[in-house]
Amino acid sequence: MRPLLRHGALAAALALVALAGVRPAWLPNEARGLGQLPACRYDDIMTQPRGYDDWSITLVDTILRVPKSYVPPDLVSVSQAGIAGHGKVRAVMIDDLRAMAEAAAAAGNAIGVESAYRSFQAQEATFASWVAQLGYAGALRVSARPGHSEHQLGLAIDFRSDPGGSPFTGSWGQTPAGTWMRLHAWQYGFIRSYPPRKQAVSCYASEPWHYRYVGRDLAAAIHASGLTTREYLWANYTTAVVPKATKPPKSPGASAEPGATGPTDSAEPSLEAPPPTGAEPGSPAESAPSLESDGPPSQEVYPLETPPIEASPVADLDPAVAAGLGAVLIGVLVVTVLVLRGGRSGVGL
Repeated sequence: MRPLLRHGALAAALALVALAGVRPAWLPNEARGLGQLPACRYDDIMTQPRGYDDWSITLVDTILRVPKSYVPPDLVSVSQAGIAGHGKVRAVMIDDLRAMAEAAAAAGNAIGVESAYRSFQAQEATFASWVAQLGYAGALRVSARPGHSEHQLGLAIDFRSDPGGSPFTGSWGQTPAGTWMRLHAWQYGFIRSYPPRKQAVSCYASEPWHYRYVGRDLAAAIHASGLTTREYLWANYTTAVVPKATKPPKSPGASAEPGATGPTDSAEPSLEAPPPTGAEPGSPAESAPSLESDGPPSQEVYPLETPPIEASPVADLDPAVAAGLGAVLIGVLVVTVLVLRGGRSGVGL
């Protein structure tokens, strides 16, 4: 086979692979996200990746979730970081949490933990409390439905000043401790999940106290990008197949998991490690937060009415169709390899 023909065949195969969103293992490990970031909506699609070792890049939002059985295997008390407060977090963050707490205290802006890990069941109670206070639509603006909370990952902390009261009243983001966190938390691996004036992409009202741990390297990359955690993880790591908008979630009482349109827990029960028994039930439901904005009032209006972004062709594929297309493309690659080998042995077309 002539060199030009060999290169053309390989290019054609790679083009088909790229079109279908299939990423062979031998390609460079760069951005792996599929399609554009969907507009804020409420769905129940199982997130991917979601293994315990994928802790830094696992995304949960108003669309993507983890199963009820997701309980981090390495939960430890926040007291191991020498920080005031209570609750448990994943052990992977303890060293950086300790370093951050010490730095904040040295700067005269001591911080404490108000709320940390919450189980699926604890988040059910928290969300129900919000529904009782604000109604279902109001609760969706300020609280995650069970399975959709970063607290269930064991990586999210609601911080407070130390000593001090609850951060959920008043403008905690403008306090010395809140200001220090906004400026420096990313240096220790913590990113504020729901910043002000970003509700159209974060899908929640501003929460100056809520930070998620992703590790120092990834936090630095997210901070430098100017994107929210949701935007960055979706674009670079999330591989869940998300169809266009489906039916809205049901109101409480109709189902424990409203509007389930993705795989169910019974269909997706396994994770990379068995969850431990006797997990901490989580913290009690908090009082209503202030929706302060850390600056000029946001122009975002809830419920979100952002026009839906057209999904990529891959995102619209039924999983079974996608699997079939993947098999066809693998066949194309095999044929290409055989053709290339044939070219090297002097066999033409």
